[in-house]
Amino acid sequence: MGPAPTGGGAVRHTTGAARCLTSWIPGPGPPGERACPPRAGSLDCCAVTLERLRNPNRIAPAARLGRAALLGVLLAAAVSLGATSNGTRPGTGRLVIPPGARVLVFAPHPDDETIGAGGLIVHLARRGVPVRVVFVTNGDGYAEAVAQDFHEQKPRDTDYLEFGEVRRREAVAAARHLGLHRGDLVFLGFPDGGLAQLWQDHWSRTRPYTSPYTKEDSPPLPDGAEYDGQDLASLVGRELRTFRPSVVVIPHPYDAHLDHAHASYFVIDALDALQAAHVLPERVLVLTYLVHHPTWPSAGSDRDRLAPPSMKETPDTLWTGIDLTPAELAAKEAALGEYRTQLPVLGDLLHRFCRPNELYGRVKSRVLDGIAEVH
Repeated sequence: MGPAPTGGGAVRHTTGAARCLTSWIPGPGPPGERACPPRAGSLDCCAVTLERLRNPNRIAPAARLGRAALLGVLLAAAVSLGATSNGTRPGTGRLVIPPGARVLVFAPHPDDETIGAGGLIVHLARRGVPVRVVFVTNGDGYAEAVAQDFHEQKPRDTDYLEFGEVRRREAVAAARHLGLHRGDLVFLGFPDGGLAQLWQDHWSRTRPYTSPYTKEDSPPLPDGAEYDGQDLASLVGRELRTFRPSVVVIPHPYDAHLDHAHASYFVIDALDALQAAHVLPERVLVLTYLVHHPTWPSAGSDRDRLAPPSMKETPDTLWTGIDLTPAELAAKEAALGEYRTQLPVLGDLLHRFCRPNELYGRVKSRVLDGIAEVH
């Protein structure tokens, strides 16, 4: 996890109306428009955005609306969501990973791969399934965590850079608990707290973004990339093209944290382009995981199952799940324990995902089509 894009704080779980005050929801328009803070006790801002994302006519040309087959992003796009009268869902289906799968997981920040998909990763890795994790940022822009870790009330740009290196090392240590090796991890090094800006205002290579934290305008990679949307989309596409996954795991596009939402946008955009060019097959299973939401997940022990969000909270989503064995849950907990920089500031939220199951959402293809049409 990383900081909220504005104000330098992280999305945190609190009680009552304060939940919405501490979360930033993508909206009020389609992907590409600026975000706005929701009103206390209200999800109106989020609801407007979801409605516009659900309506392809608002964000995609009418002639391009039939691209679900091309995207191949859902194996069962016509499955009913099965909502009950109060907006909840009767349960979740069992997640089935296709035989011979190759699984590519995208994490906005180091720790998100474990929070959202740690159990699935260890489950697959122990069965010999090829798994690779791509970290979009180093999580180096979390001011509160940097101040606490370095005992600096006003961290310098060098502090943020060093903090990013610490989080990379934490990710490598966590991966070992999940059955992965250093070679299974890719660090793109794009700006923490800046993915929305790359998607919205700094898409062109002629207008790179500068991180307000590290003061850098390019990732620490020797390939000439800069902090712009085109370069990030190109590098995401490179990872898809070289690994050739049959399953892609990404943040949910309705995640309240802008880095999470926009990380999903970049992957959806790149996947669409590669499928349109017939570089990747049409049948790629896209699974999403939700981390930041004002009212979810609720508190519970490691014996309490994680219930899916209500249909009102995450519309357009069919939730599936995987049950974790005690050994798999223990591996996930051990991996989260490696993120020592995050435990003092986000320990409560991390604990909420230590459950005997994990949930994955299949988002309606028309929503993903609309995202892919923005650029």
